[in-house]
Amino acid sequence: MQYRYEQIAGILENKIRNGEWQIGQKIPGELALAGEFHVGRSTIRETLNILQQKGMVDKRHGSGTYVKENKQKMENPIMFLSSIGQMIENAGYEAGSIFYSVTHETPDLVVSERLGLTQQDRIVVMNRERTANGVPVVFSYNIFPEKLVGDIFDEGLKGSIFQLLRDKCGVTIAGADTFIKGVNPNNAWDELALVYLKEPVVLLEQLHINDEGIPVLFSYDYIRTDIMNLHLRRKM
Repeated sequence: MQYRYEQIAGILENKIRNGEWQIGQKIPGELALAGEFHVGRSTIRETLNILQQKGMVDKRHGSGTYVKENKQKMENPIMFLSSIGQMIENAGYEAGSIFYSVTHETPDLVVSERLGLTQQDRIVVMNRERTANGVPVVFSYNIFPEKLVGDIFDEGLKGSIFQLLRDKCGVTIAGADTFIKGVNPNNAWDELALVYLKEPVVLLEQLHINDEGIPVLFSYDYIRTDIMNLHLRRKM
């Protein structure tokens, strides 16, 4: 159930998205909006705080609130697991992929521990960008046990990793342990992601498991925060 201020925020956001309120335009004041929606001014303040947090409006002390941005951001409720491509399409964009490389390597200690591998096991590392209407929004390193996927990624990948694992390997992703992290410019992988995306990013470090709880995919997903919102509702 949405709170009233969240409902009003959705209505005002639509006014900005569809161009009814233009960038730079001053929107009605708190008192006017409170009267229009039959709520108190405190509810409208919460509404405007939501829009400000999304980067859509600029609240100027003593002057009012102005439209700042009208681009559609992609909402990613990280409480639920879905592929990056599916999330992009759910936001109304065309999902695309820019494939960079696949290598077969010996895993380091961190990856071996995450995927439960032995010293003799090897991994397959794939890196690629995901795009929304041609604009890069996510850069990913996807790491698989070689004994699970073999060479199925060697020629690249255009669609969903989840679907290919299901179709080619009989593996169904059932969940993921996800850690939200900042990026370290001194880390080679983080640095490369920043070079490709050229915008502020947040890192999702994810260990995907199958329906038997066995690790099958370890990934680093670098997500542009100017285009994609990550959110999670927490309850007492």
